[in-house]
Amino acid sequence: MTLFIAAMVVASACIHPFWNLLLKGDQDRVASWWLFTVMLSGIGGIVCLIRGAEFMSITAVLPLLSLSILGQYIYGLTLIRIYEKGDLSAYYPIVRASPVGVVILGYIFLGNSYGLLVLLGIICSVIGGFWLQKKPGRRLLDDPKTLAFAVICMMGTAVYSITDSQAVQIVAPEVLFFWVETTMIFAYLPAFWLLGQRHVVPRAAQLMRVRPVRHLVAGGLAYASYMLILAAYSYGGDVATVTTVRQLSIPISVVLGAMMLKEMLLGRRFIASLLLVVGIVLVIVGSS
Repeated sequence: MTLFIAAMVVASACIHPFWNLLLKGDQDRVASWWLFTVMLSGIGGIVCLIRGAEFMSITAVLPLLSLSILGQYIYGLTLIRIYEKGDLSAYYPIVRASPVGVVILGYIFLGNSYGLLVLLGIICSVIGGFWLQKKPGRRLLDDPKTLAFAVICMMGTAVYSITDSQAVQIVAPEVLFFWVETTMIFAYLPAFWLLGQRHVVPRAAQLMRVRPVRHLVAGGLAYASYMLILAAYSYGGDVATVTTVRQLSIPISVVLGAMMLKEMLLGRRFIASLLLVVGIVLVIVGSS
């Protein structure tokens, strides 16, 4: 991984916690997530128009687009189910362990292999990230169904990460992003209906009326964060390496959350953060 690619991923990791924190203020998780998708699609479309992107160039990667949408669909729906059925703080560390899923899927379906240093770095970063987010007294096996949702959610992230990294070698990142998010606007609605979530569109409109600036800012930050990741892929960033370095967003999220909730556990979090950072450094060095 070059320093240029690493810088883009680190910048993305620094932005990620802020849009995530903005969305946490909404009690209506389903409507908030759908509105967030609308924001991303709208911003993506505007950027494509400004840049003069060729929208229909997406036809060159339709199979990859389909897989990316499938991964996003799995990720979004399972994350909402975790919000509804379980304690997100207990299971989100598994959701964020996407480098493991990337390595597993890459090895099985693409024949990818990684050096010992990179694999050790991924293990260290995932363990550090898990330890950093895990709250005392929260046991994963207390709710096997939510645990299963978390694992599926993590694999969904791995699927769209791998397919996105391949698709942006052929089409512009902003074009891929626009089509994925635009498709998700319509794909989510029937699934929400089947899950018993009615009137999502007017509920989202109400959220927008109440806090328009918050949602616009969250959408803009999220767009910038993920476009940096797609750009890193387009410049040749390895997907397992990129998703591992992106784990830097975890300690930032924990610090922001601790500042708001007034709880720190500084000793444990310092060691966990150190382990995560050591893992990221090993990945960068091992992939250079």
